Order: sequence, then structure tokens, then C-alpha cells
Amino acid sequence: MALWTYKYRPKRLDEIIGNEEAKQVVRSWAESWKNGNPQKPLLLYGPPGVGKTATAYAVASEYGWDLIEMNASDTRNREAVERVLGAASQAVSLFGGRKLILIDEVDGLSPKEDAGGVKAIVEILQRAKNPVILTANDAWSPSVTPLKPYVRLVEYRRVSPTQLASYLMKILEREGIPYDKDAIIYLARKESGDVRAALLDLQAVARYGIKITVDLVRDLGFRDREANIFEVLAKIFKSEALIRPFILTATLDMDPEMFTYWVVENIPREYEDPEEVAEAFRWVSRSDVFSGRIIRRQYWGFLSYSQELLVNGVIIAKKKPYRKFTRYSFPTWIRLLSKFRERNQKRRELAAKLGKVFHLSRRRILSDVFPFLPLWMRKREWAAEIIHRARLTDEEVALILGTDPSDPRVKELMSAAEEARKHHLRSRS
Repeated sequence: MALWTYKYRPKRLDEIIGNEEAKQVVRSWAESWKNGNPQKPLLLYGPPGVGKTATAYAVASEYGWDLIEMNASDTRNREAVERVLGAASQAVSLFGGRKLILIDEVDGLSPKEDAGGVKAIVEILQRAKNPVILTANDAWSPSVTPLKPYVRLVEYRRVSPTQLASYLMKILEREGIPYDKDAIIYLARKESGDVRAALLDLQAVARYGIKITVDLVRDLGFRDREANIFEVLAKIFKSEALIRPFILTATLDMDPEMFTYWVVENIPREYEDPEEVAEAFRWVSRSDVFSGRIIRRQYWGFLSYSQELLVNGVIIAKKKPYRKFTRYSFPTWIRLLSKFRERNQKRRELAAKLGKVFHLSRRRILSDVFPFLPLWMRKREWAAEIIHRARLTDEEVALILGTDPSDPRVKELMSAAEEARKHHLRSRS
């Protein structure tokens, strides 16, 4: 089962709903390139889900151009830009056709941190011999300012509820799913012109295989407060139909990142076919792209896309549900990370104690002294003196030796340190 956002991705400009004026500009621009008249790159800007990226895919499909895509929010430096786009902006395709360069979400770049990447994009815009389309949510973002002299701005607006409802109804008719018109109008208004979100919601509610009603659409907002992570994982891995993620994940007292770790940990436990595992991780990777954009740009509207790709991508990755019992597990690497951090904290505390004995900083102890401590501990007298003067515990001695506090060697050295302490007390009296 494919996600409808991919299944119904427009293959021609005319298939993109709304934004007629913008599409006309893009059509004229593409025709000029087709006829051998190079044009300025286009910067398509507007809110998420209104068809900016879909426009680039539709143009490439309709005109038979190879699409070379790079998401600017994932581009950090000149080398990355040149590696992906440099040669592509100059060369023709294998069979002599054009390439369409898509640089998605250029407002995701930081003018300071990603200055090299921004400059490299500007140079590509100046020398490109192939058509280039850039997209942005905010055309007035500081990262877009250096690009504006080299592009033509094309605004994309939110799709009207009427247009969106009509589009959704056509899809339901293709899928053979009955619906109440009022329910689809309600959904279209709820999505505020975001076509991508509307499609994801529509597919989520259509999974029931029954007539779509207003009540059914409203149920998208309901939450079951009694679920836990193991129940949620079972619903995902055992499901034969798509799920509305926010109904599922809102029941959890868990942030999205931790939820992703749980899913990733348990994919190989549930799926046995290597192809299914690979496909599931491919969808997780796509989800992670949106999660990265959320962190970098603080645009939490992308959370719905991230969760949809994670949950439903993993669902459709399997060829058929597994009826076996699976014991789902806490993310292993987090457990290991916790132990690693705990061990590092103990090392820092130990270094602080030893620093007073050796008259060195904690940093110098960790870098210059720690590597030799296990060797020094082999000499009983030295070990006893260090343990006594630094007032080390048996756990700290075990940490130095790389063993357990119950190890006989630890007990022997602690005994030697006690003898050294008593000797120092006698010498003072």
C-alpha cells in the first residue's frame, strides 16, 4: 500500500490544484527552456503543503527532464553543494535532454553558519545551464536575501477549501470509497489549504473501509489516554491499514525523538524479511529529514509529516502482518549511552580526586595520567599510596582496573591502602 501523497503526486502542471497564476508563470518559464531560451531560476515560495515541490516534480515529469534534488536545509557547506549540484547544473542528461535542478527549502539555511553553502548556491544560480527551481516557505528569510537578485519570485498561496474538497472527492472516487460531501468539506476546511496534510488525513480515515462521515473525520482528533508504548508499537507493526499518527502517539508521555528510537529498535525484531527491514528504515530516514528541519528551523508544523512518514511508512513496508508474538525492547543504544554517561561522570569525579594528589587539572589527569594508572596499580606500594592519599573507594579502584568491586585484586589493594593509612598515622604520633 502506497501513501497517497506519493501515489497521487502530480505528473503534470495541470494536475496541481490551485495557484493558477503561479502555474502559468512556471509553464511559460518551462516552455522557454524547452525552446532553447534560458531563463532565470524560479524561487517558489509560500506555506507548506501548497504544491511548491510538487510543481518541480510535475515539470520534470511533463517535460521529460531528469530531476536533481537537494534539500538546502540539509546542505551545510560549499563542498556538499558542489558535489550534488555543481556538475549537474552544467551537464545534459544521458540522452541529451535537460536536467531540472531542485533546491528545496532554501530558507532552511543559516546566513552565518551555512555561509559557504549559500555562496555556492549563488554561484550555481549564476552559471547554471539547466533550469533551476528553488522553494522556500518564507521568501523574506535572511538566508533567502543573497539569492533574490538571481531568481524570479513566484508566490504560492493556500488552496481554497472548495478546491481542496473537490480534489479529495476525486481521489475517493478513484479509490472507490463512499463519503458524505459535508465530511470532505469539513476536512478541507480543517487543513487550511495544506494539500499534503489533507491527503495524509484522508488516507488515515479511509483505512476503515466504510463510508466517510463527518463523525469519522472528527474522530481524527480523539485520543486514547490509556495506551502505552508497547501497545502503540503493536498497533503499528501488526496493522494492515494506515493509522492517523497523532491519535496514536498523543497517548504517549514521550517526545517524538524517543518514540522514533523505539520504532527503530524494534523494526528488526518484528520484520524478518530483509527487504521489509530495508524499506521500513528508508521511511524512517525520510521521517528523520523532516525531524531535522524541525530542529534547525523550529517549524513544528513539519511534525505531522515526520510522524506520518514514520508510522505509516513502517506499516506499508511489510508485505503482510506477522502473527507471531514479538517482545518489544527499550532502545538498546540509549541504555548503553546512559551507562556511558554514568561511567564518564565517575571518571570525572575520580580525576578530581587524583588531581589533588598529582597537583594537575582534571583534564590533564584524564588525558595524561589515566592511561598509566592500571600499570601503576600493579605495584602494590604505589597503588596503596595513591588510594590512600586520594581517598578512593573500592568502586573507583575497580574503575581504574577495569573490573568489578568484588574482584580480589580490588580488595587486596584496598587492604594495602588501609595499611598505608595506619602507617601514616603512626608516623605522625
